[in-house]
Amino acid sequence: MEARKISFALAAFALSASFGCVAADTYKVTANLSHNGKSFGEPAAVVRADALASVEVAGPDAYKLEFTVTDVAKDEIKVAATLDSSYGTIAPVVIVKPGQPATVTVGDLSLTLTVDRTGS
Repeated sequence: MEARKISFALAAFALSASFGCVAADTYKVTANLSHNGKSFGEPAAVVRADALASVEVAGPDAYKLEFTVTDVAKDEIKVAATLDSSYGTIAPVVIVKPGQPATVTVGDLSLTLTVDRTGS
């Protein structure tokens, strides 16, 4: 029984240490996907810097949104995104200010991204 407690304690310590590493350079990304002005998705995710993230939804308004977030400067964050949807595809690269939405529209398809720093 004592060995299980020690193993559990070591596992908990290792897990907390790994979460400490993951929390470094993290961002909350929220998106609004729209077609002809009508929203068809509002995904959000907390992601690590320079790591590819993906959100996929099936159904009539199906989409897959992939993006990578990179810090550029104190007030600039780069987002490289690809949106594949039942309404079309766009693949913008934008520089955003933290907490301020940025919108890219191609034809009738729009992608609005807001990025906030959540860890360092």
